[in-house]
Amino acid sequence: MLLLLELSKEHPTLPVAEARACLRVCSKEYEEKFHNGIYLADVEKLNWKEMALRMAMAFSINEVLGESVDELLQNLNIDGTFRVEGGSLEERKRIGEIIAKEKKAKVCMEKPDVVIRLAGNFFCKELSKIDRNSFERRRPSKRPFSVPTTMHPRIARALVNLAEIKKGEKLLDPFCGTGGILIEGAMIGAKVIGIDVKEKLIEGCRKNLDFYGLQNYELYVMDMREGAFKVDAIVTDFPYGRASHLSDEMMKLYKEAIEKMAEWLEKGRRAVFGLPTMEFNKEIKNYFEIEQIHPARVHKSLTRFFYVVRKT
Repeated sequence: MLLLLELSKEHPTLPVAEARACLRVCSKEYEEKFHNGIYLADVEKLNWKEMALRMAMAFSINEVLGESVDELLQNLNIDGTFRVEGGSLEERKRIGEIIAKEKKAKVCMEKPDVVIRLAGNFFCKELSKIDRNSFERRRPSKRPFSVPTTMHPRIARALVNLAEIKKGEKLLDPFCGTGGILIEGAMIGAKVIGIDVKEKLIEGCRKNLDFYGLQNYELYVMDMREGAFKVDAIVTDFPYGRASHLSDEMMKLYKEAIEKMAEWLEKGRRAVFGLPTMEFNKEIKNYFEIEQIHPARVHKSLTRFFYVVRKT
């Protein structure tokens, strides 16, 4: 199947990286063809329903039916109603009239049986929309407990996806704070473990997880350097303030945390974490292969670097 993903443009590199990670989890095999706002790949045995539930930085998942109207009509099967989306109003009207005539199908704008999507030069059948509003409904301000520095759920979900965690596997956040990453991991079926040194944050994290009806979690009040775990993935945002300079104490914590996470992670599995600097690359390379780095500007004096690393 030729797959077309409509990607968001909220970050220069994370949407494509998330698409690739989700394809590795949700398909048997894929071959990337093209990406530039839209993402094309030949895919074998795709679980597109699971992919739709996982993805954060896309708008829709589609099967390409052709690059011409003739190919569209040849490959399109409609047993019911349809609607055409994408392109200009004139294009939608023209394609809709052709389909209605040739396929003897009726247009339905409210709840059609089939959505035909015009994306660039491609005519597609929509498999699923991504429920992007669900992430907005989980914004920190909507939760029982939050702090000002809490990560947006869409970013948290993308990071969880980059770790390639699967349903039933263990995901750990050693600096879990109010639980934003844990919420997104648990929502795709992972068993989540959260650690924070502040009891108040762990109490708030528990309230947030319970608020969303998430039960498969473990929470610990401790210095993460004292922990002993074996997990399938680690996703976290290292603690830091809004200043670009790190104290000696924070530098020491980062180095020891990187070593500790390597102890917990199974060989060949991934950790995804945010750092305010790239000066720890040497320490990271002692335990991990650095696969990706995604810079994200926080404010004018601070850039966050999201690392995707694999345990060697």
